[in-house]
Amino acid sequence: MVVQRLERTRSTFMDKISSKDPLTQRGYEIGLNNFDNFCMEKYGKADYISELKECNDEQLYDCLQAYINWNNSLAPRTVKNYFSKVKKYLHYRGIKLDPQDIKEELDFPILIKDELYPLSLEDIQAIFKAIPYNHKVALMCELSGLMRIGETVQLRKRHMITTGQNIIVKIPATIAKFKTGRTTYFSKEASKLLRPILKRIEDEDLVFGTSENKTYAELNSEQTLRRTLRKIGLDMKYESTNRFMINTHSFRAYGITKISRHDPNFAKKLAGQKGYLLEYDRMTPEEKLELYQKLEIDLIIDDTEKLKRENEKKQKTISELEEKSNRIDELEKQGKEEKQRMDMIMKSIKQMTKQKTASIGKKIIDKKELDHEELKSFREMVSLIIHMDSKFKERFIEYVSKNRGAEFGIKDNKKFKKKYYKENYDIELDLD
Repeated sequence: MVVQRLERTRSTFMDKISSKDPLTQRGYEIGLNNFDNFCMEKYGKADYISELKECNDEQLYDCLQAYINWNNSLAPRTVKNYFSKVKKYLHYRGIKLDPQDIKEELDFPILIKDELYPLSLEDIQAIFKAIPYNHKVALMCELSGLMRIGETVQLRKRHMITTGQNIIVKIPATIAKFKTGRTTYFSKEASKLLRPILKRIEDEDLVFGTSENKTYAELNSEQTLRRTLRKIGLDMKYESTNRFMINTHSFRAYGITKISRHDPNFAKKLAGQKGYLLEYDRMTPEEKLELYQKLEIDLIIDDTEKLKRENEKKQKTISELEEKSNRIDELEKQGKEEKQRMDMIMKSIKQMTKQKTASIGKKIIDKKELDHEELKSFREMVSLIIHMDSKFKERFIEYVSKNRGAEFGIKDNKKFKKKYYKENYDIELDLD
């Protein structure tokens, strides 16, 4: 059986990557269109692959360098992005490019990295006052859930668990970057604003997306934000790229920044970012929610709500301090009472020794044998002290050992002490 060999073309290449994300496919289409336009302008035909196959290495890399230079009006990042798409396409069509040759033969425009604009709380408050309600809620949820705009516009009501104060969001792998599902949360503030919207829609409806087409929904969100920025005078742009300093990604970055100040690993988990050994940092759903609720105060936007939560936090701290203070006072009181009781017992011992058992004490010191009545009196005295409070058992034994242990030969050993008092005074000591 002879297998018919199909010619590889741009059309078959697009069929090959048809299983990729639609946005990725669109990126390849734009990049290849850009290369076709270059070939048409430079060589008079769009599909110039056959001719490139006939070129030697020098001619091939000269052509690719000319393509890079032809795009000098575009941002350096865009040029590199287009080239990566073209490189994969050329490989598919039979033109293999060596990574070392690319590094040595081709010069790309230097990537200019601006200092990214840090979105402030005041900026967010100004934007939320001017932007339509649904877009405000979407951005607040993106901020508090550390979500990407592409994930936000694809969320459906069935992806959310609304039983608690914090709405729990189960981002499915099908809409998440890296095709890895995860769980995140909306702050109580965002959840409160979102609930009226959820009441009006069905489980299969999009919550924030204005179109089933992800790209269109993202563009609509960006355009609405840009109109608002122009309206309130926050439409600053980077000089190098002419892009807006504030965009939908800025809100996610704000949330990540705030959570990262406390727990960088937790921020990565919520945001769906990759991190070193993150797979070993595992938390139960209850632990994740509890930690999120501790940190969400930094994600609150409304000043009134923020002050309320800060007061609650202060009151909780005050209550905890008062509880600790009361406990310390209680322990100090118990310590004083224990000392008083011990002093009282020791005083009683001295009085008994002086008044009632002076002769017994003298005999003990002189190592003389006690008669039946004297032994009974001493045993009663010892039993009275030991059974008065179990806390004093060990202390009494230590007292006897330190003060008269030498005369009696009492060692600092529990087994010896128990045996000694059993044999001499018929007293059972529980020292375990």
